Amino acid sequence: MQLGLSLEAAADAPVSELLVACVRRGLGALELVLGPSIGPDDILVATKVKDEMPVRISGIIADACQDTGVLVDLSRTADAPIIVRGDFDLQSRIARAKEIRLSGGNALALVAGEPESWLGAVADVDFAWHIDETCQNPAAAAEQILRERSIPFIRLAGGGPETALQDQGETGALMRVLALAGYSGPLIMTPSSQRYRIAWASWLGRRGGWGCGSKAGSADRSVPINLERGMHVADSR
Repeated sequence: MQLGLSLEAAADAPVSELLVACVRRGLGALELVLGPSIGPDDILVATKVKDEMPVRISGIIADACQDTGVLVDLSRTADAPIIVRGDFDLQSRIARAKEIRLSGGNALALVAGEPESWLGAVADVDFAWHIDETCQNPAAAAEQILRERSIPFIRLAGGGPETALQDQGETGALMRVLALAGYSGPLIMTPSSQRYRIAWASWLGRRGGWGCGSKAGSADRSVPINLERGMHVADSR
């Protein structure tokens, strides 16, 4: 299992600094998000920077309307799948993911909600499972999915500084199911709501500045992973 972080945790931060934050927090993967604050050129720069760090680019979130050729090039250069999302219906996201793959890139269709609403539709395409409040029992949902196929990619809304606010039994149950199934893909933490943006900024060390020489960087510590509890637990000090 590759625990990681989404750019959505600090959308205005330079990618190079988020890579440093991942190392500081003991995370091995970073999910990028194409949007107003990061474009294709930024991702190409990030691909060069990440080669110097023990962090891989796990995926690149992109809306379905973005240029196919650009997305294929980014997927190849970053050696990471394009995760197709946006205000489109599921069939449109699936069709877009297939188009990118047929053009020579790697792509996943983003799905969310109870498996009954999408599992049959992704029978012939890889997907990224986004777990949020629309999935009532993630552990049971994971078991249901795994009975039919493997799970390529998981995004978990919450974690990090939100851990204390979550149902630890529910998260721990999900983690146990994934561990027993031998899940080896990315598990990407992303904020569940923008109302937690200050908590995430603090958790990532942004209030005291970035970098190894900053006050925040010297005071922060990597936190261990406890599968029984399910996620990273932030330093309580």
